[in-house]
Amino acid sequence: MSRSRSAIRGALTAALAGLVAVTLSGCFVIPLVDGRSPFDDPFGSSKSDIESAIPPIQAAIDASGAADGGMWRIVAERGSDNCEGPCKLRVDVTIGPADMTGQDAVDRPDLYNRYPTYAVPEDILRQVLVAAVPVAEQNRVDVSVVPGYGELSPGGSTVSADLSGAVEALFASRSRGEGYTTRFGEGEDGEVEAFTRTKTGVLEEMGLG
Repeated sequence: MSRSRSAIRGALTAALAGLVAVTLSGCFVIPLVDGRSPFDDPFGSSKSDIESAIPPIQAAIDASGAADGGMWRIVAERGSDNCEGPCKLRVDVTIGPADMTGQDAVDRPDLYNRYPTYAVPEDILRQVLVAAVPVAEQNRVDVSVVPGYGELSPGGSTVSADLSGAVEALFASRSRGEGYTTRFGEGEDGEVEAFTRTKTGVLEEMGLG
């Protein structure tokens, strides 16, 4: 009887060890198959999820008129953090200077930025968020609006965008919610990240819906 019990315990132990191994290897294999970091969330957005979401987000931004007038170049592209490879994949909407003729650069020595920097207006940021966030929510991907770079002229000197003032104008007086985060203020060039992969009603939470 004791031998039989030992055999059963041994079989159960082996089965449990196998299950743990498969589970752990799955957590590593799923992102690796997708070209992501092995430490990424295997149930997070895949590269194909992001690539599928970019065209409708870009179309919504174009339709919003935020880039009309040619001052700003607004592009939806794949974004990620870097944890031993790309992880926490999302869509980054980059707002960069396109034509700053007649515009004055802002004085932001706190950014330690050697490039001339131009402030993105509050209404441009609002238009981009109103356009992009609902579409990202429909496609179940996170989306961030971030500052980008441009050139004063083709082949000319590099210039950068500053979102900090626009983010502060829209969000400084609002309580922080669970559906998004913001960066602005001293030493920050501004960012809004919406967690639209897992949250709904984010635009309303921002006070923009």
